[in-house]
Amino acid sequence: MKKILNSVDTAIHWIEDIVSAVSLAAIVAIAAANTIDRYIFDSGFLWADELNQALLVTMAMFGSARAVRTGGHIEFGTVSSLPKSKSVRIAIRSAILAITIGFLIFLFIICAQYTARGTILSTVLKVPRMYYYMSMPIGFALCLYEYIRTSKNKIVNDPISEGNE
Repeated sequence: MKKILNSVDTAIHWIEDIVSAVSLAAIVAIAAANTIDRYIFDSGFLWADELNQALLVTMAMFGSARAVRTGGHIEFGTVSSLPKSKSVRIAIRSAILAITIGFLIFLFIICAQYTARGTILSTVLKVPRMYYYMSMPIGFALCLYEYIRTSKNKIVNDPISEGNE
């Protein structure tokens, strides 16, 4: 069972990395091509801004989950490290993590509802906007997964050296 869970975790890790990198590469390529087309050929791609908007949301959501995995988000380290007692520090970290997970659940639900109602068509490509914003609930779900996966490490591991007890 543990081997299956590790395989799923590895797959999620690869998905986060690949989607983030491909989204960024596509944004750069589309923006560069649109700039060249606009300034050299005096035209432009009408769809470029619309697609880059969707890709930017996708990159941000998958990149945010990736940042949780790699410890790239800012945390309240100073607040949770102030008390001398390790049990108080663990309690503070637990409360911060519970608030974070609650907020992510709220955002997941709101974004899933918003995406489900996205029947409005995009201006240029005439694609339902729900496809543009599907990455929002997926990204929040991935963030939830990453926070839950790393919760024990975030709560128990103490950045303060044991000599200060």
